[in-house]
Amino acid sequence: MTSECKAASNRKNAQSSTGPGSELGHRHSRHNALRHGLAIAIGSDPSFSKGIEALATTLERGGGGQIVGEFACQIAEAQLDLLRSRKLKAARSNTVFGNPETKLGDYAELSETLVQLERYERRALSRRKRALLAMSENRAIPSVHWMTCGIL
Repeated sequence: MTSECKAASNRKNAQSSTGPGSELGHRHSRHNALRHGLAIAIGSDPSFSKGIEALATTLERGGGGQIVGEFACQIAEAQLDLLRSRKLKAARSNTVFGNPETKLGDYAELSETLVQLERYERRALSRRKRALLAMSENRAIPSVHWMTCGIL
């Protein structure tokens, strides 16, 4: 049981950590998730729908027609998310390393950006792995096949 003193201290601390107070702060924090454009689900972006369909179709054919379409779409979305994240990381790196007038602060900023983008890459890898494991557990394909089909 938490003591009354500890509970009062927790309530006091909670009052000072309620997020931004100004309208400018609210507007700024509202866009944090979209900072890199990677927080948007790739399946809801119409510009990626053809790529998702093409990759899902390829995955379905690669499994001899045994892969459930839902799993193929999940894997395709995760793979394209992963590629999108890696492409952005490469572009940011090329901007800094390709500029002969790069300053030390630019490298620090690049490092911070790469750490932030790592979050999206880990999320895509996790989603892809989860879909592959679910597909394997449902015996849609033999468990060895998804490791050798070039997706990993």
